[in-house]
This record gives sequence, structure tokens and C-alpha cells, in this order.
Amino acid sequence: MKFGENLKQIRKSKNISQEELAERLGVSRQSVSKWETGENYPSMFNIMCLCDIFKCKINNLVHESMPEFNSLDEEIKMSVVKFKENEQKKMKGFTKVLYIVSNIAKVFSIIAIVFSLLLVIGGAIVIPNTTIDKMNNTIKVFDKKISYELTDEKLVIDGDVVTRHDKDEAKEMKKFIHMTNKKRLALVEFAFLTITAVCFISFKLFSYLSKLFKNIHDSNTPFNMDNVNYIKKLALYSFLFVLVPDVTGAIAELIFSMNLSIEVSLFSYLFSLILLVLAYIFKYGYEIQLDSKGVMYSEK
Repeated sequence: MKFGENLKQIRKSKNISQEELAERLGVSRQSVSKWETGENYPSMFNIMCLCDIFKCKINNLVHESMPEFNSLDEEIKMSVVKFKENEQKKMKGFTKVLYIVSNIAKVFSIIAIVFSLLLVIGGAIVIPNTTIDKMNNTIKVFDKKISYELTDEKLVIDGDVVTRHDKDEAKEMKKFIHMTNKKRLALVEFAFLTITAVCFISFKLFSYLSKLFKNIHDSNTPFNMDNVNYIKKLALYSFLFVLVPDVTGAIAELIFSMNLSIEVSLFSYLFSLILLVLAYIFKYGYEIQLDSKGVMYSEK
């Protein structure tokens, strides 16, 4: 449907005559008639007035007739290009900040991955060389002896309070101390590997966030298939970010017969679902642009 046909249909649906519309716009009835027949086009100012009168969006008037904008004079084209220019600049600045923050978060994720891998290696070295004397409340790491005291309220190592906890947590800590070195090593390595996996997932999350914000900043429109795919990846990795600790925690509880206080948060999974819905919203916006022949009027 062309602009003139859109205008005519909307005008009639509002029960407004050409004379009444012309009067409200401050133009002649002949001008309105020429707009509806496609002989002429209104100025950008009059287009905005039409939107105000009909309580509609510009897209309702020009949808499926965007190629006809090539026939408009340069002044009207530039009016469309600069429409809401300040808002566009604010969005460009905002996405640039988010892009920088995402890159910084990526760096911290890499550092966390390296640190967690070092913990995996360190655990494999330290724990086999650790002996716990439950009778004398001492821990021997290589040749160094450390005294400890574990009560229902706190854990004290060499006179310093390391943690404060309740009876249930103390019970699980005692289970850990009473384990064999082999089983204790397996549990610690399992925990460190889980942390490494979560750090890697975080790295992927921030990587796709960085790509998304950079693409929004550099493109004329956020509604493109690259961004749709980035948001889908974000939904996937945010889902894994929540799922991996829940699954590995449940496995650890089953294997090592311990209560690790794993709590499943449905709200966290809902966040992943919201991201997936957002991806389809972006895809819908992209398809609307295809319907309008992909012609977009906005500055970088």
C-alpha cells in the first residue's frame, strides 16, 4: 500500500474529511487530495502533524512505500535522517560505554579462568600431600603443621576465625575433614573445574555482549540478523551460566553424600527466556525492515 492510500484509509477510518484535515493542517483541500493520489507529498512537518492528528506512527503512513522516499525532495529526506538525532547520539554513546565495559569484563573473565586453572593444579599438588589428624586437630601440609578448631559456630585455623556458620554447615565441613585424601581431592578438583567452566561461560557471555553493543553502535539499525544471533547466544550462555553450577552441585551432592545447599532459582532461568524472546523481537524488527525494502534513514 502506497503513502497516499495509507493516508486516505487512515483519514476515512477517523471519519475526517479532506476539508477538515486541510483546515487542521493549514493547507488547501487540493493539497490533501494530491497527497492521497500520489501527485505530491507533504513536508516532514506536515507528516508529523498527520501523525499527531491520527495518533499514529510515521510507519503507519509510509509502510510498504519507503522506496517512494527517493522521489521526495532533499529537504524532506534530511528531515527524516535527522529525526530524533539527539536520541540517536545518546544511544550511540550508551552502547559505546557498554561495549567498553563488556571488554573489561572479558579481561577479568580470562584472569578468573587462569586463576581457577591454577587452583586445579595447586589442588592436585597440595591435597595429596595433606594429612589431617582429627584426634589432635592438626593439618599437616607437606612439612608444615597447622592447628584447627571446628565448632558448630565457627572454624578457627591457627587462632584466626576463618568462617562463621551454623550447625548444618559445620556438619558438612566435618564430613569433608573425615574424607580420605583421594575423595577430598576429587571433591575439590570437581569444584575448581566447575568454577573454571562458569568463568569460561562468563567469558563467552561478555564476548557476545561486546559484539552486540559494538554492532548496535556501528550500524544504522539494531535490527539485523547479526544482533539476532548474538542475543540468541546470550540466551544460551546465560542459561548455561545458571545450569552448570546447579547440575554439577547436584552431582557432587549425590557422589560425595554432602549437602552443598544447592538452590535452583527459577527467576535466573526466566532471565534466559526473556533474552530469547528479545532475540525474536529483534528478528521481527528485521523482518519489518525487509518489508520496507530495508531502507533506513538514520545517521551512524
